[in-house]
Amino acid sequence: MVNARTCGRMAGVVAMLLAPTFVFGAGFALFEHGARGVAMAGAFGATADDPTALYYNPAGVAFLEGTHAAAGAYLITLASDFQGADPYPGKGYTASQKSQVFYPPHVYLTGRLSENLRWGVALNAPFGLGTWWDDDFAGRYITKRADLKVFNVNPNLAYRLADNAALAVGLDYYIAAIDLTRSIGSINPYTQKVAEVGQAHLYSDNNGGLGFNLAFLGKLGRGVSLGLSYRSRVKVYFEGNASFVQFPTGYSDFDAIVGRQIPFDRNPKVASQIEFPDEIRLALGWRDDRWGVELDLVKMGWSSFRELPIDIKGYPALSSVRPEHYEDSYTYRFGVEYKRSATWAWQFGFLYDESPVPTESVSPLLPDADRIGLSIGFSKQLNERMRLDVGYLHLDFPHRSTKGKDHDGFNGTYENQAHLLGFTVVYKL
Repeated sequence: MVNARTCGRMAGVVAMLLAPTFVFGAGFALFEHGARGVAMAGAFGATADDPTALYYNPAGVAFLEGTHAAAGAYLITLASDFQGADPYPGKGYTASQKSQVFYPPHVYLTGRLSENLRWGVALNAPFGLGTWWDDDFAGRYITKRADLKVFNVNPNLAYRLADNAALAVGLDYYIAAIDLTRSIGSINPYTQKVAEVGQAHLYSDNNGGLGFNLAFLGKLGRGVSLGLSYRSRVKVYFEGNASFVQFPTGYSDFDAIVGRQIPFDRNPKVASQIEFPDEIRLALGWRDDRWGVELDLVKMGWSSFRELPIDIKGYPALSSVRPEHYEDSYTYRFGVEYKRSATWAWQFGFLYDESPVPTESVSPLLPDADRIGLSIGFSKQLNERMRLDVGYLHLDFPHRSTKGKDHDGFNGTYENQAHLLGFTVVYKL
């Protein structure tokens, strides 16, 4: 039989292993919101001369004449391999994520209110993606599957101060949801080993948060332009439910004790909150009739993500506050465009993106690392009103080791790659 002391010890271990984690990093911040801009590695804040400027620099729409629309999507595939380290899961252990394809969409619409005033509405997904490991993954007590969806409704007003300068202001309304699945582990007193006693599934409703954005675009002469934009932090309060499934271990009294510690027969409410980072973009570009060159520096204020609270209503022993201590990060983007003719243009780009995730927070939930990106794409004018943009981006992540510092005691090295292929159709109404 299991005594009271062992029961208390088990309850503590169950609480520690059940408390869910969810982390973000550059890998969850998306900029695939226009194929032409992505083909220039996201260096588009000083060019900003079509409706996708609503994402890169909304002040650019002040220079558009007439009504414009743009819509498209990106197909994103991720690959993540893991090699274990001692003491757990040990050298020689390997695992890979399951294949997934994500397709964040983007839609833009702009129009004229007066000679110098323009409006625009952007719909896109500034954060997202997820991770998915096999059911027998050694890190299944940290995560099996995680899915984040964030959709932004972003209305803007852009005012042309002069022929060479414009300002813009807008609102960012985030609609977000999270979905997390992980195994529940507890020490089996008969074997003194961790037993998989169940599975936890936490899921939220669609929750909202409000922020704002500001932008400036100046045309300095001789083809040189300067862009500056800011998007504020957005805090989202998540509310949802948790569901639990118990797995029998073959020890009936042990299963009974676990059943009293975890609400397998109900769906308690769950609450959390995430403050998504702010973003500052400084862009400098040059263009003539055929060539365009641009360099963007982007700062992401990830230091807003200091901790992640998870409150399982009515079950304080299963609730947690997880430290994350993310750091602000910088991305360096360089893009080139060559207009071969009046109907054809080619784009190329390079980027270096710093990871905001400290070593101790690197985990199978987000095996994040710095990344290096190479991009290529083209634009084809289909007729007087319609243009097709196609862009491809390859991201390579240097190996990232936990260096024995992981919060969860799950150590090893991650190797990641991502492929992104997308299109945008731009139309002048």
